[in-house]
Amino acid sequence: MSQDDLRSKLSESGIPESSRSTIISSIIKHLIYGGESKESSTNIRGATDDTKSDADKDVQTALSSIDQLSPNHPLVQRIQQDTGIQDPQLVTQYTEQTLRAMKEHANENPERMRSIFRRFRSRKGEVKDQEQNLDGSFLHDGYDSF
Repeated sequence: MSQDDLRSKLSESGIPESSRSTIISSIIKHLIYGGESKESSTNIRGATDDTKSDADKDVQTALSSIDQLSPNHPLVQRIQQDTGIQDPQLVTQYTEQTLRAMKEHANENPERMRSIFRRFRSRKGEVKDQEQNLDGSFLHDGYDSF
């Protein structure tokens, strides 16, 4: 799946364009910094930390580790707060659709997905004001086709 395919899939999902990057950013933050388990938040490495194959598996495993979503799920609540979308059922639906697209992208194009995670981690270290990255702006440095 190419980057254009991912963008197309998300645009066909009905997710507002203004929310797509924020939802992706929130999912990555959840996995890296506040996931459901210590395993999912600490296992995502870049290729420099391990082999590319293991890093690919880490991203795929982390994305797959997110359990059944509901309005009370911490990730859904995070996305609702980050996007400002009031309807918790709609946020749950958008989160599920985005996760599905990200899983497919990680399976079809693991290097690209790993690069997005690496970029987020490196930019996160540079940003003093954590709110600055809330809108998913880290994706716009060569990854703005979501």
